[in-house]
Amino acid sequence: MRMTSSHEPEHHRLDSARPSGDAPGDRGLCHGTADVLGLATGEATMNHSTGALVERDEHLNVLKDLLSASVRGQGRAVMLTGASGSGKTVLLNRLAQLAWEAGAKVVTAVASHAEQSLPLGVIGQLAHSAGLLAESDSPVAGLLEEAMSARWDSTDTEQARDATPARKLHALCMALLSRAADQPLLLYVDDVHHADPSSLQCLSYLMRRIHTARILVVLAAIPQLAPVHPMQYAELLHSSSSVPLSLRPLTRQGIGQVLAQLPQPADRGLAAQYHAITGGNPRLATALADDSLRRIDHGAEGARTVVGEKFIEAVRTCLYRSEPPALPVARALAVAGQPTEPPVLARLLNINEEMVRCALLTLRRVGLLADGTFRDPRIRTAVLAGMLPDERMDLHRRLASASHAAGEPAIVVARHLVDADRVDEAWAAPTLHEAADQALAEGRIEDAISFLDSACTASVDDRQRAEATSALTRIEWQTNPADAARRLPELVAAVRAGLLVRRHAVASAAHLLWHGLIDDAVDVILMISAAEQMEPEFAASLSVPLLLLAYLFPGHLDRVRGPWESLAARGLMPPPCRPLQAAAELTALAARSPHGDAVAAAEQVVHNTRVDHEALGPIAIALLATIFADRIGATGTSHYPVLHRAAGRRTPTTHALVSAILAEGNLRRGDLAATEEHARRALDLIPAKGWGVAVGAPLSDLVMATTISGAYDAAEEWLSVPVPAAMFDTPFSLKYLHARGTYYLRTNCVRAALIDFQACGRMMVAWDLDLPELVPWRTELARAHIALGRAQHGRELARDQLSRLPQHNVRERGSALWVLAMASDPAERLTLLQEAVMLLRASDDELSTAYAMADLGEALHRAGDVDAARATWQTARRLARRSDAGPLLDRIRPIIGTDDPEEPSAPDAAGGSRPDLAAAVALDGLTDAERRVAALAALGHTNRAIATKLYVTVSTVEQHLTRAYRKLQVSRRADLPTGLIDDGAAERFPDGSEVSAA
Repeated sequence: MRMTSSHEPEHHRLDSARPSGDAPGDRGLCHGTADVLGLATGEATMNHSTGALVERDEHLNVLKDLLSASVRGQGRAVMLTGASGSGKTVLLNRLAQLAWEAGAKVVTAVASHAEQSLPLGVIGQLAHSAGLLAESDSPVAGLLEEAMSARWDSTDTEQARDATPARKLHALCMALLSRAADQPLLLYVDDVHHADPSSLQCLSYLMRRIHTARILVVLAAIPQLAPVHPMQYAELLHSSSSVPLSLRPLTRQGIGQVLAQLPQPADRGLAAQYHAITGGNPRLATALADDSLRRIDHGAEGARTVVGEKFIEAVRTCLYRSEPPALPVARALAVAGQPTEPPVLARLLNINEEMVRCALLTLRRVGLLADGTFRDPRIRTAVLAGMLPDERMDLHRRLASASHAAGEPAIVVARHLVDADRVDEAWAAPTLHEAADQALAEGRIEDAISFLDSACTASVDDRQRAEATSALTRIEWQTNPADAARRLPELVAAVRAGLLVRRHAVASAAHLLWHGLIDDAVDVILMISAAEQMEPEFAASLSVPLLLLAYLFPGHLDRVRGPWESLAARGLMPPPCRPLQAAAELTALAARSPHGDAVAAAEQVVHNTRVDHEALGPIAIALLATIFADRIGATGTSHYPVLHRAAGRRTPTTHALVSAILAEGNLRRGDLAATEEHARRALDLIPAKGWGVAVGAPLSDLVMATTISGAYDAAEEWLSVPVPAAMFDTPFSLKYLHARGTYYLRTNCVRAALIDFQACGRMMVAWDLDLPELVPWRTELARAHIALGRAQHGRELARDQLSRLPQHNVRERGSALWVLAMASDPAERLTLLQEAVMLLRASDDELSTAYAMADLGEALHRAGDVDAARATWQTARRLARRSDAGPLLDRIRPIIGTDDPEEPSAPDAAGGSRPDLAAAVALDGLTDAERRVAALAALGHTNRAIATKLYVTVSTVEQHLTRAYRKLQVSRRADLPTGLIDDGAAERFPDGSEVSAA
């Protein structure tokens, strides 16, 4: 079989006739040898089907000319050099093909580092390939037998002075020259730099005698900076008959040709990327393309560069075939993961620094390095993949020790300690702790956990191990408190054994409280406070778990009254206080300011405190306090930058807490969809089990949102989520009971609702936490009584709630007035509902406003004001849509017809058509006075009621209303646009207050 190149010019073909005695078997052997040579090394600068070389035409032309001359009896030698993977073998494979076509015999040998101690090992391969060993009594066989039996060693100084070795070298060379007299020879030695010294000497002897022989000697080598046998190698390299021929890396265009010639052509547009990764090494580029084509991604991003087995094997081959110590230096760089100076590498590998520099130069020639580091992270991946785990861990141990000795930053040392698995040095654990603190300060939680996990293993005694476990628990709480809970029994045991003291013991108490392990938490607090001597700073740190206990478990405050009063006597704590005061103290600690009322401290925290692991709990408590106090109102959450800044550095726990707070704020504003979205996200980030006693917060919001929207099945599912029994000892149970009671009330389980609302009230009174704005249990209990037909009970509870509420809490006052109206006689109901709607509109609670306006519409309708009733119902329907209140929409739909938002109008009482009240209307022409009057009229107030509210005469109201009608091009109240209500103009009053007092 003949292979010819389509790129081979006609004038380069070798036309010398084959000798007449050339046997077909010889021709087959020559061709077969060339094929095996190309396949064995896996070099791939030519196409598998056409054999087309890439950017090697110049080199091939030189070799063709030399081959032609040698066939004519002008023997020459070529020293072909190039980095591993540069295509030497493929080029010579083509030359062997041309030599066979010219009738020459291809004689090959491959030197090996493992056979350098075998005298004349390479010459033996050449003799065998040339057929000089065919007969058992061949003189060449005898010479080689002497060498193999170690009776002849040309490196021995005594024998070097003997003439016998020279005569035997002469005999071996003459045998090859004699073979060339019968048939031209292409004598090819691959990896000649690995040849044994005797073979190098023999090849030098031969090259000085081929000028008139029909031999072309080609020696392929990787450039050597420090050859093993420098004298013999230098003599061979600089022989007078030797023509140097060097292969350079491929250009970007050359890489593009390689990609285009693959069996499954790769995108040539990737040539620049592949060239940047491989430095023009064709073996690496081809392997990278093979891996990428096997796992090509045809999605939106197009083809991706993928590192797979082919590329890893190609990198490994380049390293193994490169000059030592390229392999260990590459591995050390890969394990280090960053540029490393030669002196460090030399100490690490225990070799000469000059050898390291030579290895770095070799790696640059191969195409693996650039600027002292790997050209691409994928090369590092491939180098690491070629190492055994024990090899990597050993290098990491040595790097950790070397980095620590050199004074490298703790994080640099810690990374190697983690990957080393275990380092039994006294400095290891403290270094890991320091690195964890740095990582935590920079927001890299996963790194901190990894460092502390290794510190637990590296600690040399039980105390260090316990402290590492404590620190690890504190950080794991940032990612999933459920993981931290697994270590709590171990921490409690360590505190009892005296292994955990000071801040570690204090931190464990806080985690125990979070997970509702109140007995263990109290024991830990008592053990800490029992210490005979405590510095003031450490004694003050006890205030955190004590305040947490007072806030989370107010019923257990008496169990720690002794240490609390002791600290209070020293001026380090306030007297034992109720939960809201404890919240104020906690938020003051986070804000580092004097304590005040809970809301003032909360405002300071949410505006000034950076979100970090130390302030998470206080921030959460502070924000809840602002929500309960109705400070998150019309401005929503945008007024609180702590909820929005530094979002990229938040941990999962931080994100979950913020989501829970946003859910609560949106619920109080009546945005059910946003409430459900944020509460679900909170439980996605931290599973219910990880929330501990705080699970009542997101669960109650979900139950409320799904209940009010009419998704009762979903609410029932959320109520089926298990909650810890300890939660019912905390304020979180108040929200939970309130939400569950609301679900019972909406699903006609009124007596069950009554029980939950009453239990909520009893706990709030018992904990000295009976704040009407915190959980409006009286309002909801009043609804339950009204549902049972006990209107009198309902009125009493609603009036009690109103008497306790401050004037500024418009939301809860509006809700209480609404309930009072529903429990009152029809004669009083209209006025009370109008006041309730005004207050609820001012609170920005659209959902409650929608429900109250629906009731107001019914009251107006019963009073005979049909137009005002319809306008009110239309506004209620629009607000219900925005709040996703399905049950309310179902209730309104039969009254005013379709709720299709595209419907331009609805029929009025007279059967005519009226303008779409939700349409955008130009309101800029109204004065403030006209806007206020028109807004109140749109809400259904009479002219006299408007005059009373605005402190003007009825005549003035009529004048403003007449001008407003003219500007808005309407003729009656029912046609006033609801946009008047939306812009909040109705809430601006002459006295500066937003709404009038109830």
